[in-house]
Amino acid sequence: MDELLKIKGIGKAMLSKLNQNNIFSIDDIINNFPRKYESHFFTEYSQIQLHENVTLKGKVIQPPVVNYIRHHLTKLMVEVEIDSIKIKISVFNREYLKNTLITGTWIVATGKFENHSNQMIASDLILLKNYQLGIIPMYGLEGVSDKYFKKIVLEAMKLSEFPKEDSLPNYLIEKRGLINHEELVTQAHSPQSENDIINVSKRIKYEELLNFGIKIAYLKQQNKQIQSKSKLYDIALVKKFIQSLPFELTEDQKKVTNEIFRDLKRTHPMLRLLQGDVGSGKTVCATIAAYAVVTGGEQVAIMAPTEILAYQHFLTLKPLFIPFGVQVAFLSSNVKGNQRFNIIKGIADGSINIIIGTHSLIQDEIKYAKLGFVIIDEQHRFGVEQRRKLRIKGYEPDVLLMSATPIPRTLSIAIFGDMDISSIKKMPVGRKEVMTKLADLSYLTNVISIVNKELSIGHQAYFIVPLIDNKDTSSLMSIDEIYSEVRSKIPQNYEVAIMHGKLKGDTKTEILNRFALGHISVLISTTVVEVGLNVLNATVMTIINAERFGLSQLHQLRGRVGRSHLQASCFFLSDTVLFDNNRLNILEKTSDGFLISEEDLRQRGPGEVFGSEQTGIPKFKMANIIEDEQLLHEAFEDAKSIIFRTDLQSRQLMKIAQESMEVLQLD
Repeated sequence: MDELLKIKGIGKAMLSKLNQNNIFSIDDIINNFPRKYESHFFTEYSQIQLHENVTLKGKVIQPPVVNYIRHHLTKLMVEVEIDSIKIKISVFNREYLKNTLITGTWIVATGKFENHSNQMIASDLILLKNYQLGIIPMYGLEGVSDKYFKKIVLEAMKLSEFPKEDSLPNYLIEKRGLINHEELVTQAHSPQSENDIINVSKRIKYEELLNFGIKIAYLKQQNKQIQSKSKLYDIALVKKFIQSLPFELTEDQKKVTNEIFRDLKRTHPMLRLLQGDVGSGKTVCATIAAYAVVTGGEQVAIMAPTEILAYQHFLTLKPLFIPFGVQVAFLSSNVKGNQRFNIIKGIADGSINIIIGTHSLIQDEIKYAKLGFVIIDEQHRFGVEQRRKLRIKGYEPDVLLMSATPIPRTLSIAIFGDMDISSIKKMPVGRKEVMTKLADLSYLTNVISIVNKELSIGHQAYFIVPLIDNKDTSSLMSIDEIYSEVRSKIPQNYEVAIMHGKLKGDTKTEILNRFALGHISVLISTTVVEVGLNVLNATVMTIINAERFGLSQLHQLRGRVGRSHLQASCFFLSDTVLFDNNRLNILEKTSDGFLISEEDLRQRGPGEVFGSEQTGIPKFKMANIIEDEQLLHEAFEDAKSIIFRTDLQSRQLMKIAQESMEVLQLD
């Protein structure tokens, strides 16, 4: 009999739900700590501060009124009495509460007062009878309410034997001022004060970061043992190549190029991350290094995450290399027949010097004559296993990773402590900052008017939409809806095209080529254009339902315009601007991709920004690499010592880390 069925409140249906959440034992229940806590306490009316979140209890004195602003956007307004004071509360998209909020009903509203009038914009509004006072643990389990799971935990603790052996060595608990495991269990599930939450959070975060740090420390120890040969390149030819470029390198580009060349001379493999904002000129630095490696008689592989981006690299780089006799080829799954056969043969016999492509470059059939340099663009979009496969195609080739999603210093030190990092922060001369505006969806009419003006002087525009179609009652807008709106207000002599991931590869390529050539004036698309697309004539970017995207992704999309001397504009349209705590505001304040990336990481965590699979970064329950910087440094410092310790608990920590090592392979 399953031991969980012994616990009061767990039947076969609940057992199945718990199993789906990877809970199979009493210990699993007890050690499934909350992801966060909510403090539910009422604010006295006299203590209200403007622009500060407050939670108020009041009685409905006038039935609510619902205004239908537009499709999928409503505003419910209700008048309540709080401490004998009448207050009007507004809340968006809660029209279903209209028949519930009858006169005399007691409610709880959380929100802000933005001015001195008694009008509150609420982020949440519920009935008082459904409100739970105190410090509430939030477990975030699928299919199991927080309140019900808390009851299960308390029942499980009655059947469990305490104290258990602590998973952390005593010397670390004392060194870092942490609570022990028994205190952790008691305080985590039933915190009595804010101080309890602080102690619990510190212990959970530290242990999460320590386990991750042990994996990182162990892998770095292994990577230090790898050796390779230094590159023999012709510096005179490299200088001629640089002189042939149709532009002057920026100071940042010169600095980064020199850093890469110093790596090429070393006797252990280059492992460098080249990061820079969209349009900062990372590819130029990589191109110079690629040519240097070719002059030394070795091959270069350049891998991009999408066929669109890879083919654009091919079109951009091939003309630069032709005058120097460098053979460049493009390979993707859509290259077939004799053309594919000849390219694969050229890679194998060395007659092709530089091969540019997608995942096709790591297929088993691809054999390199002498692969010496691997360049991976938008590196976070590749799984670690894909990156590893490309590296082993050569004899420990030098590896340059490129990313237009800048990694803040804290994260880069944590994950890439033994990786060299180069950053390009200054944009090429002549670029104008993209004018950015954040507005609600009603501003779409104004945007289309601006687009019409840009089209009249020969420019082009993008509209990015989160959904291909909208078959449900979602508040998100679809490509078809935006197409109808845009097409009806733009003169028929301008072609408007639709693109999304469900289209065939050839169709997408044709649409993008026609847009690049200026035949298509307006492109309405999903995020398939997020990276790499370089249409200098496009001057307007509009993102619909911007709240659906991460900040770094929105910044990437903004980077599709403003890539020339032309003044460009970007519009982030989202009804969340009508609400409080709008996380998109930073996009209006700065165009610094490093600051934006750091804020994105603070809000969502690295697993969401870069992809858990791609980086190997675990999805922490509580820890945040940006917000918990000091704790991260302490945990990583302790992790470095643990891999050399021989005591039993340290060995157990190492064993746990090694068992999960297959999900984390640094390049």
